[in-house]
Amino acid sequence: MFGLYYTHQTQVISLPLLAVRAKASIKELSAQVKLTQTYANDASFPIEAKYSFPIPARAAVYGFTMVKQDGTRVVGSVLEKHEARKTYTTAVEKGQQASLVEQHSPDVFQVSVGNIPPKEQVEIELLYATELGEDEENDSVRFHLPVNIGARYGKAPESTPSPLTTTLLVASSTTPFLSITADVEAVAAISKIGSPSHTVSTELGPDPALRNFQELPFANYARISLSSDSALDKDFVLTFKSAGLDAPRCVAETHPALPTTALALSFVPRFTLPDLARQEFVLLVDRSGSMDGARIAAARKALIVLLRALPHQDTRLQIVSFGGRSAPLWPDGSRAYTQTTLEEATHHVDGMQADFGGTEIRRALEGCFQGRALDRPTSVLVLTDGEAYDVDGVLRVVKTAVAAAPDSAPLRVSVLGIGNSVSTAMCEGIARVGNGACMLVGEAETSFTGKIARLLKAARAPLLSNITVDWGRPVVEESTLEDDFEVVEKEEGAKEEEAVEKVDVAEIKPPLNVFDETMDPTQLDQTEPPPPAPVVLPPPPTVQQSPFKIRNLFPGTRVNVYAILQGRSSIPQTVTLRGLSPDGAEIALPVPVTTSRLPSTPALHALAARKIIQDLEDGQHNEALADPADADLLARTVRASMVRLATTYSVSSAHTSFVAVDEALPSIPPPSSVPVATGRGATSPRLRVTGPRRRFQFVTDPGSDSDSDVEDDPAALALALSSSLMQLSVSLSASVRLPLVDTTRG
Repeated sequence: MFGLYYTHQTQVISLPLLAVRAKASIKELSAQVKLTQTYANDASFPIEAKYSFPIPARAAVYGFTMVKQDGTRVVGSVLEKHEARKTYTTAVEKGQQASLVEQHSPDVFQVSVGNIPPKEQVEIELLYATELGEDEENDSVRFHLPVNIGARYGKAPESTPSPLTTTLLVASSTTPFLSITADVEAVAAISKIGSPSHTVSTELGPDPALRNFQELPFANYARISLSSDSALDKDFVLTFKSAGLDAPRCVAETHPALPTTALALSFVPRFTLPDLARQEFVLLVDRSGSMDGARIAAARKALIVLLRALPHQDTRLQIVSFGGRSAPLWPDGSRAYTQTTLEEATHHVDGMQADFGGTEIRRALEGCFQGRALDRPTSVLVLTDGEAYDVDGVLRVVKTAVAAAPDSAPLRVSVLGIGNSVSTAMCEGIARVGNGACMLVGEAETSFTGKIARLLKAARAPLLSNITVDWGRPVVEESTLEDDFEVVEKEEGAKEEEAVEKVDVAEIKPPLNVFDETMDPTQLDQTEPPPPAPVVLPPPPTVQQSPFKIRNLFPGTRVNVYAILQGRSSIPQTVTLRGLSPDGAEIALPVPVTTSRLPSTPALHALAARKIIQDLEDGQHNEALADPADADLLARTVRASMVRLATTYSVSSAHTSFVAVDEALPSIPPPSSVPVATGRGATSPRLRVTGPRRRFQFVTDPGSDSDSDVEDDPAALALALSSSLMQLSVSLSASVRLPLVDTTRG
């Protein structure tokens, strides 16, 4: 587990985490989650502390507030990452109380809280929106609240905090450490609700606190609660079933401050077409150390179901185990799917253990792609907990392989994520760029046949083409004048002036001196290189959509399409999904638009913006965004587009952060005069050598004249020497970072 901590005199000290509260409002196949964590500084001096926590990779963090002990609420704002960091650092140096939220990976965030006063508490509130995934049965959905960050394999990026080996979370004896509440509202009666991960308290019916409580349909509402006096060791999962959850729907949200409308189209396709013929199936199984116990047992169970459900006609099969190394069942390549190979594969699966060491998932995928058959479509089904750092490298390999596959032998990659702390960034990311599907299974779930059936349907589904959504707006409108621009008409006589200028330019040039003694041909040119071409973003397009390109529809796998419409035009009454089947039949699915019933915050805008940013990160964008031949300009333009989206709709991202600064005059001394501990080291008293006699001074404030001489004080001299050596040790350890991850586990 990660917690709030600081280091003082080379010792890691945890701040008591008094309580964690998560309140979810689940409506319209999405959820708005308010996460509140309360900490206390039990030290006798103000400190800077840091803590890390998980957020679903599919979520959008769009609200951040720091609440001081006196009740003052300091609302955070989104700035570009380096600017937010600078703002935070400056505030802390001034002695102001401040906090910073940074994304270290799509599913791991870190909060820094500076100048927490001694003997005081501080609350951090985070607000995020997330979509719901499909579950085991039809018309059932899954809400996932991660509370645990698994130990990940490999070398952590420099920006990623390393997990500490000490227990940092200290529960209060007077209040519940953790409380989770969820208010569920469905469009029809809730027929089943519960948690496959924890024991919860369930109460049917709407919240009596609602104004129109008596008028609401009783069976459409439920309230879930969970309290625990200790930290959870596995993620919280809530599932419920209600008629019509799979049916097409489109929800619209008008932004309270901007002239934009966000829409979310969602449904679970149900259609029947002939399956792809002559397929190859590669089952890539994670057997690293982190899969030990219930996870490898779940993987074996899933593999047996998969093996018996594969199509029998002209199918080839391969099973590859991976960890620190990769080992295919048949080294010479995939085999024809027969009774003999089925029995051999089943016997192989029965003996699987988590005994392959680390999680070298990128190398394993590269081996699968290199060894795949090129005479037929290939579906790679990955079974893993995803607990590895190399998310970007893995996604890059998958995206490149899928794009390079020939049209006659396309490649798809789907994932079954297994575990109580599964990495959503890894598992969902592989499926997203691999044009596949992703299903998540907890270690305690006893039945997941329905999820495996959905994965197989996605692997066997034929390709639908030209899939688009008509959002009721033209994608390209006639050029109009923006308020920020002014047209300047030419005055009379302008043409004549232009003609005169052209004549001036055409004047006869002086003769060239080919032997100029003032010119030294051996002198190097010292001129500065030209600056990079400036990034000039055009106004946002009329329609911004995610996914940027809808590549396919899979029976049984939920489709979520988002759009942000520019302008104050009325909300469209209907949106239409269009496309073509393999045999040329047209697809047209009109969906009526309703208004969002989520709480009155721009949650849908944040979720749509986060998805569009994710597309840009994946390299999915309009080709006219910048010159593709200028890779540097394209990269900077894409980044600028992500920053504009994130700052416009207040979303945290890889390039933006939330920062909150209490503008009140600090009531505590600035850090320079107080031993303030931070996440990496502490500002401690130190030695200064002065004067011709090389006198030692005990420095408590570099800018003060009241430093104490320690020449005649052996005890003070020893303390100062010890403190200086400790400070040097902390600095060296911060420069030479040693991994604190057990690389024998995945």
